[in-house]
Parts: sequence; structure tokens; C-alpha cells
Amino acid sequence: MDSLTPKEKDILNEFRGRVADKVPPHLSSDFELSKWLIARNFNINKAEAMLLKSLEWRKEWGIDNIIEWSPPEVLKKFFPGGISGYDKEGAPVVLIPYGNIDLRGLIRSSSNEELIKYFTQLFEKSLKLLREQSRDRDQPIGKEIFIVDFEHFSLRDFSWRPALNVCFKFVKMYEENYPEILKCLFLVNAPKSLSVAYNMTKHLINANTLKKFKFYGKNGWKEDILKEIDSDQLPVHWGGTMTDPDGNVKCPSKKYPFHVTMLYVYTRICLGGKVPKEYYLKNKLLRNQNQNLHLDFKNHKTLGQNESEIFEYEACDNTGMQLRWEFRSTGSDIAYEVSRIISEEVEELIPLQRVNSQVFKEEGTLTCDEKGLCEYLKFYKIRFMNDLDCRKCKIPILIFKYFHKIIFKNAYSDRSVELYYNIELKESEKEVQI
Repeated sequence: MDSLTPKEKDILNEFRGRVADKVPPHLSSDFELSKWLIARNFNINKAEAMLLKSLEWRKEWGIDNIIEWSPPEVLKKFFPGGISGYDKEGAPVVLIPYGNIDLRGLIRSSSNEELIKYFTQLFEKSLKLLREQSRDRDQPIGKEIFIVDFEHFSLRDFSWRPALNVCFKFVKMYEENYPEILKCLFLVNAPKSLSVAYNMTKHLINANTLKKFKFYGKNGWKEDILKEIDSDQLPVHWGGTMTDPDGNVKCPSKKYPFHVTMLYVYTRICLGGKVPKEYYLKNKLLRNQNQNLHLDFKNHKTLGQNESEIFEYEACDNTGMQLRWEFRSTGSDIAYEVSRIISEEVEELIPLQRVNSQVFKEEGTLTCDEKGLCEYLKFYKIRFMNDLDCRKCKIPILIFKYFHKIIFKNAYSDRSVELYYNIELKESEKEVQI
């Protein structure tokens, strides 16, 4: 609190008086109240509106008791993340092996509400640790460190529209209800394709929060993390010395007790992984069967063997335009890929892979995110293909200064495939309602 100016302290005093009878005890200290003011640049009216809206959200979702909530088994087993330990100043360290998340499997196995609640439960556990640490050290500790590992990250899964909507909700929920709790975010093992995902979500994140992001490829991050966190607070895989009793360097089973206000919260590092189909909700599967395809999709094409189709779309000369696609097929599964071409350099965003488009609708969204390049954006090129062996397929590619290319291939059947699809270019959505 000593860092506040006299004017800011006066605003804090007024703010306290406005909300004193509305906030619960654990959010009523000057230290906690100042976070809302900082998040709104000490605009007292905006800070009050933000806080009151958050209190309504906490009441609606039962956040004050969410630690006692028992989530579905599939989330406990396959939603990656956990609390590893503390940094050198006592801040909790949240470790999330995000690259191992099976977003499609989790979405097909649980409701969006359950996903949001589970993610929130992880936040609330870490916040209780913050308050416990503050009491033990007799000094306020208000922020925490996140380590997000993007090894095995799939842009295809991230850009799947249901997954993208859930990610938007996660980010929006965090930004609106947990101001000024991030000390530092280490994004490690980040592939090039992560820049696409980042540019699709950063408009939802406060500028002060973005300044705390630290991006790393495969090298250099362990040394920097150990400047903030002692090695005995991290699993070996992430630069520390902790292992499971069986020697596992990622610590997926070892439980760490954290005393939190007369109870112990046990946490482990869940590594995520592929969700078995036995967990899938039947009603979600039924939504994706072959009913009403002609109503759900504006376009239909029969692709014979070795047949291809090219679509061109003009775009406006500005950033923020989004290319969106969705498709289903009958008769066979489809493989598809998405690439970005700048001059003659081809960057694979979604590598060629088979998708179960006979059963599930495949959806995706990509944003025109390159400043200075969009002025060259003439059109996007989408190509549908039906080819038995896509590896032998050699079709000339027209090169433009900047465009995206989507290739659909029937590489697994010698029969024709009925393809149902929607493709559009439109302005990106700025807000997502929770």
C-alpha cells in the first residue's frame, strides 16, 4: 500500500466507503480493494461497477464454496494443471501442461459450465493459498506465477469453434473477476502457431496483464524460471528437483499438502491426455449425426476421387478479419490442413490430419493477425480435395503476397464423399458472454 500516491489513497478511502457493506471479509482489506482500482486505472466508478458485477458472478456460480464442489471424474483426470509449490517470495506457482489438453474430448464429455467451474476452482485454491501465505509471513502476498507448457500444442484443436469459445470464456472470466493476481506468466515450448492463438485472444486481455507474459521456445526458460522459483518447488521436467516416489519427473501422482484455513488442500500436476470416448456425453454425440445437414450448411459438394475445388474470398485491408469454416462429410472421413502463405514462404498452421467428420462437425477460426501484411491481403484460398493418397498429390499453388490456404482431402476412401460446409470472412467478435 505504500506504493500508492496520496491521491490514490484518497480514492481508495472513498472506494472502501462505497463497497464496505457489500464485499465479504476476505475481499474487504485495502490490499484486496486496491486491485480493483488498479485494474481500472483508479477510475472509482468503473472499479465499483467491476467489483459489484464480480460479486454477482460469485453469488450466481457459488464461488465462495467452489473448493468443496466435486467435479466430474473426466475433469479431474484429464484437465491439465496443478499447484506445484511457491516462488521465492511465497507466491503460489500454478503449472499447466496446456499442450496436453484434449479440448475436444473435454468439451464432448462435460458441459461448458462444468469446465468453467473447474478452471475457477483451480484459481480459488491458489487464492486461498495466497491468503494463507500472507498470514504465515505477516505480509500481503497478492500475486501468483503461472507456467503454461505448450509442448504438443494443437492449433487445430484451439481454433475449433466450441473450444475457442470456451477459451474466450476462460480469459474473460479471469479478466473480469481476478484483477491484479498475475505476477508473471511463463509460456514455454511455444510453437510458431501459438502466435495465431495469441492474436485471437489478446484483445480480451488488459494491457497491464499482457506486459507480464514471457514467451519462450524450447530453450532458455528453465534458467529464467529458476530465478523466480527454487528448484525444490518444481518437478524435474520443468527445471526443478521434485519427482514422484516412482521417479516420474512430471509428478502426476505425488500429492502436495497445502494448509488452507483449517483444512488441507491436496494438489497434484494433472498432465491431461486423450479423453477416452467412454466419457463422451451421448446427447452431445446425437447433435452431430447426419440430420438436417442441408439445413445446417449453406454449401454442398460431391467430391469424386482426385477431384479438387478452389474457393477465393476477398478481404478488407485491416487486421481482425477472421476466416471461419465448418464442415461435415458423409461417405468417408476427411483430412484437412491450414497454411498461411506470405510471399513464397508457407507456414503450416494446422498440419494435414484426419478428422472424424462423418461423426462430428469440424469447426475452426483464424484471424488475420499480421500488422503490415494485411494491406497485401487480396484473398484467402480454400481447396477441397478428394484424393486416395494425398502424399502423391501435386497440384500447382498460386502464390500471392499474403493469404491462407485450407485443403480438404478424402485420403481414406475410394468412394465419393459428400461434403457439407460453410466458409466466411468477417470481423472478429470483441466480446463473448459468459
